[in-house]
Amino acid sequence: MQRKKDKNPKISVIIATYKRGNLLNYVLDALTAQTNDDFEVLMVVKPSGDETEQVIESYSKRLKIKVIIQKQGYFTDALNLGLKNAQGDILVFLDDDAIPFPNLIQSYVLSYSMPEIGGVAGDAIPVTLKENKIYPFKDTPSEILPQKTKNTLARRLNYPLKGLENYFLYISKAGIVNSNPKVASKASSQVVNSLLAQGANMSISSKVSAGFQFPTSCILGLTNEQCLGWYLWKKGYQVLFNPEIKVYHIHHGQSLSRNVKDIKKADLFCTEGRLLFYRLYGDEPELSIMNRLLWLLIDVMLDIKNICLRKQISCIHMIKIKFSAELVGLRWLICKKLGLTYSPLADLEKMLR
Repeated sequence: MQRKKDKNPKISVIIATYKRGNLLNYVLDALTAQTNDDFEVLMVVKPSGDETEQVIESYSKRLKIKVIIQKQGYFTDALNLGLKNAQGDILVFLDDDAIPFPNLIQSYVLSYSMPEIGGVAGDAIPVTLKENKIYPFKDTPSEILPQKTKNTLARRLNYPLKGLENYFLYISKAGIVNSNPKVASKASSQVVNSLLAQGANMSISSKVSAGFQFPTSCILGLTNEQCLGWYLWKKGYQVLFNPEIKVYHIHHGQSLSRNVKDIKKADLFCTEGRLLFYRLYGDEPELSIMNRLLWLLIDVMLDIKNICLRKQISCIHMIKIKFSAELVGLRWLICKKLGLTYSPLADLEKMLR
């Protein structure tokens, strides 16, 4: 008598896209070549007039595609639309410039074989495109796995939140995303505990994401992955990094959510990354203002050292941006304490003008 097969989980692949009509065919081609072809693709499209919709339509007979039009907002607003409309048991998030390996869907299915798994992230290999061919970076084989971890004073003082001591990627008591060197050495060859690494290649179980929304108080969506990973971890679910689940991440010089000049993009990345502490403060009791202040002091001292020894004038600009980011966060924190409404989004939008 043949054993009855377990019911396969439904898979939803969520791709938020904006001004990527010239790259989407690489992503969608790779999805048509998956070893497991039983999945839906939700394309959250912010119209830009670059024929993105026509590119997607050309794959409608080869993939189960559903198009959702994003009328306003930024990247995390698009992700929230994807969450709202996805029907799958497993929700896979891909960037619109991330080319999945052929076994990506099947590997995600296998990763959720245990019921206590809440989220799984994979690796991202940086590449460039030349004449329709993929060229990996020789000096940077992974965007997530560190090649060399500097044992700086700032890193040593970034103690993990209680319970994240043995996680590959963790949030520190100072509200900084960091990696554990001991676990990182294992992460290249085996599955390890880790907060979600990068939105270019991550997934969650839909049953544990009920009630979650990506924070909309940002533009580029920086640290949204760790907010989601932290949410799953706090609910008691296991969150993993699986190095066998890979994508090629195309480097082409543009931000995911909108075209932003390099200097503006750097300023936004710096600011949004530093707001994670204030985003979680009040909900995460292990976050420490003392640890935050100590980390800030060391961070600024290192910048001053670079200015004096290496004459890196750009560090002066970054110090200004870092202080500006902390002021935004402090306003946010004070308003939380007083029960007042405040969103840093308006301040972030000023940086684009």
